[in-house]
Amino acid sequence: MEKFRLFLDDNLKEKNTTDKYSFPFRVGYEHLSNYEQNSFPIHWHYEVEFTYVTEGCMEYQANDTLYKINAGNAIFTNSNVLHTARTTDGASDCSYLAFVLNPVIIFGYENSLIFNRYVDPICTDSGLFAKYLNGNSSFGGKVIALLLESAHILNAKEDGYELLLTEKLCSLWFLLFQELKPYLNKKETGTAMDIKRLKEAIGFIQSHYHEDISLQEIAASCYVSKSECCHLFKRTLRQTPFTYLLNYRIQKSLPLLLANDKSVTEIAEMLGFHGSSYFSETFRKFMNCSPSSYRKTHRK
Repeated sequence: MEKFRLFLDDNLKEKNTTDKYSFPFRVGYEHLSNYEQNSFPIHWHYEVEFTYVTEGCMEYQANDTLYKINAGNAIFTNSNVLHTARTTDGASDCSYLAFVLNPVIIFGYENSLIFNRYVDPICTDSGLFAKYLNGNSSFGGKVIALLLESAHILNAKEDGYELLLTEKLCSLWFLLFQELKPYLNKKETGTAMDIKRLKEAIGFIQSHYHEDISLQEIAASCYVSKSECCHLFKRTLRQTPFTYLLNYRIQKSLPLLLANDKSVTEIAEMLGFHGSSYFSETFRKFMNCSPSSYRKTHRK
């Protein structure tokens, strides 16, 4: 069975998250095992997101900070924040609900009083990229309860459900604003610039992954030195630029392996590998099987 894939542009922005002009809120019932390596790729979007773990445990990364989220707890991820998640401690899966919300449903139109006073201060605060929600705390418990009520209303789709959903989501945002208000615009951070540079570097890699690119070229794409480029990737992604490049090449190889018209050698050349043996060795490192085995298993 082919795994799920997110549709991202060259700058890691996810496409087709919500429909801004109809009802910009969706709930996804998801499992990390549906993604390759039990992890969805790092990405960002304008919408804010709440992730509620229903079973198991995940290691969730928002910008350069890691969170361990057990069942019954959740996390709020702010607008335009890079995020990814993976299973922890060798677990085979983690089940969760992803609530993706375009804040336009709260403020109605830009420069409205609600936008300026309650939404924009949260969504544009570069120091506020995530908030852990403990299900046993008063604040976290109330937010999670509203999220689950919203999911129930959306599933039932009874007459007038959009109005009821808007009420629940506005109540949720009020709780969020009350909790975060003391911390807004209080922290100076270099994270925003790091993330901007990281997006530029990753965009360069994703546009040129099939070429023989160097660390110098990756560093130049985001206007930093080679050493700072390595530190940037290690701080935010916990891996080197070269490891990210190799992993991205492997991910791009998967749909090619499931097609019928290319040999392993041809695919290796298309991806920028110097020979099929190096491609196979790297593939096994990331996927725990050979390219041929992956092709045979997933075609079934």
